[in-house]
Amino acid sequence: AVVSTQSTGAWITAPLSLVHSAFQSNSEDWETQITKQFQEKISDHRTQIPELSCDSKSGSLVRHIFMVQDILDQEFYVKKFLARDKNGNEMMGTGKYSDTLDLPQGYEVEWDETQHIRRDSRLVYYGVPVPGRSAWTHEPSRDVMGESRDVTLHRVEVQGGKKRAAPEEEEEMDTTDDGTKKQKSKEEEDEKDEKQQPHKFLGLNKVLPCDKGPCCMILVYCSSEDTAFKINDVVEVVGIVERLQIPEDCEMDEENAARFPPSSMVPRLHCLDIRKRSHMNPTLEFPLQIEGMQVQGILKEAATVRQELISVLKECVLGDPLAAEYLLLHLLSHIYGRRDDVLALGKFAVNVTHCPKNPMFVRCLATLIGNVCEKSFLFPMTVSNFNNSSMLPQKDYKANRLRSGLLQLPFGSQIILDETVLEPGQLKANGVENLKSLGNLISWQKLTYDFGFNYSIEFECDARVLILGEGKSLLPSDVVVPLKPMSDCPDYDQIMSSISTSKFLEKFRKYLSVVRHIEYKEVSEQMQNKIEQDFVEERKKDPKNVTGDTLHRLLVISRLCGLSRGHLVLQEEDWQAAKNLERDRITRLQ
Repeated sequence: AVVSTQSTGAWITAPLSLVHSAFQSNSEDWETQITKQFQEKISDHRTQIPELSCDSKSGSLVRHIFMVQDILDQEFYVKKFLARDKNGNEMMGTGKYSDTLDLPQGYEVEWDETQHIRRDSRLVYYGVPVPGRSAWTHEPSRDVMGESRDVTLHRVEVQGGKKRAAPEEEEEMDTTDDGTKKQKSKEEEDEKDEKQQPHKFLGLNKVLPCDKGPCCMILVYCSSEDTAFKINDVVEVVGIVERLQIPEDCEMDEENAARFPPSSMVPRLHCLDIRKRSHMNPTLEFPLQIEGMQVQGILKEAATVRQELISVLKECVLGDPLAAEYLLLHLLSHIYGRRDDVLALGKFAVNVTHCPKNPMFVRCLATLIGNVCEKSFLFPMTVSNFNNSSMLPQKDYKANRLRSGLLQLPFGSQIILDETVLEPGQLKANGVENLKSLGNLISWQKLTYDFGFNYSIEFECDARVLILGEGKSLLPSDVVVPLKPMSDCPDYDQIMSSISTSKFLEKFRKYLSVVRHIEYKEVSEQMQNKIEQDFVEERKKDPKNVTGDTLHRLLVISRLCGLSRGHLVLQEEDWQAAKNLERDRITRLQ
């Protein structure tokens, strides 16, 4: 029988000993039994398993949420082997869930006796921190690089072709709340020591420079539909961490250097349980049970929470109720389908114009969005940023890996583009290509990955794009909303303070996470007739400006209006609200 895992903490602190004991039981289905035991333990005690960190000990059980940045070729491992000592004593062992073979002193593997050697293959994923992941999505017990959980702002700038965090953010990272210098974490020191590694190191390949958390290699032993993830999927793994020791004099080509990076920088996780994550809100159940009490309770309060969130958004957009309404709908939007594999249904890119040049305006709004959205980042649209950044992922054939780009993002990401910092300048060829890629992302929700040799592959996206500027953006958008401030001298410090201390933040986070995942029902025949009649009447009044695009936009907005109120099917009040919003917006544009 498989050895019991009931001993306190043994299955977390020394999981390999349980694996080896199960193997030595000589049971034919030892793998099935040990997998089942671990999965039962993980299911019952998932929150007791520590998150992967720089201090995680090799051989212990950890859990980690990451984005699949690349999928490497499968690799082989030693599933079963025979070893002998010099006295002829024999032992059988397994190399499953490990890169090194556990041998007693004096024993050596008999590689020549191939009848006793069994090899098998395992999947290999390269995982990076989820781009733009907000600090609040980590569980309360974890301290993320000393950051405050109530203030989240990921701001990206690029200089000289190298992605980096913005200066003010780096400043915040190096000081504590009282202004004194804080000691840098082990992870920060590791990242600064990349060039001092004993063998060739090709970089962490993170998507955004401001992303915190470790990169890792994930080794999956069971190949099935449940473990067949795609690039950019957000995945949670529970596995045995291993920090592989590579000799200092070991010489590698670029491909092996990419596959076996320094373990201090990129630990290897041997998967025991793995699943795709649709959300990262730690206060919500996973997976979400739409008919469950938690979700139904949030939907019942949706109308109230909606008004509270509108009030906070109004503060950030200087008291403008129309801009606040459109921002809320934008935050709730997501791609719910595709027509003819071209048109992305549900996308709702918003361009807010007439924004003040004061950088605190953008900072306040971006901070609020980061505090309620799971994944977001701010990109200042400077000529330098466009010319020096790499937005498209590119295949590196020498290292046989995919080099990340700024737009390699998981579904549900929020991008905030700051056009208020745009100054006259010359876009180079790379800058023009980046601008084109960003435009295609907004229009079609697709991104072209560069595989060289005039060969590229389109990947579908689901990224909300908010553009903030003084005038109409040079990028496309679904709606343009001119800002109409109600306050001439806003107190930005007070706004920032109210954002970070709002007692409603957790409520807003739950609301947005749940509403985005609700399955909206088909429009009833009665509502279809109502929409058709209204559209025909409006088209008679203004045939030049009322087009099929107008109808499509109204349907998207009315759907979002309904969802924002917790409605699962389109109601007449939602359709009327959408028409009123569009009427007021178009009036401002005239």
